[in-house]
Amino acid sequence: MSIEHIVLIEANEGKSEQEAKELLDAISGLKGKIPGVLDVKLGANFTNRAPDVTHAAVVTLEDKEALAGYGPHPAHKDVLKLLLPFAKNVTVVDIEI
Repeated sequence: MSIEHIVLIEANEGKSEQEAKELLDAISGLKGKIPGVLDVKLGANFTNRAPDVTHAAVVTLEDKEALAGYGPHPAHKDVLKLLLPFAKNVTVVDIEI
């Protein structure tokens, strides 16, 4: 079974569209850098259903073993260096499909 790694991001006040683009580009670039990453979907939230969430990413991984290797991978740690200063809050959910 594959894994959907879902990341909901609440941007800090004053973050620019350029900063958001750099972050989303970095997340998108994880495909091909981290073993087991099958797909990456992401974008800006355009509705008010979750009014504090500004951006979201869905990373599809092969299985739980791929997820276990995803977090400590150097490419993921590089993304965190952009994400953590950008985000006021990050919510992560992993589901098996």
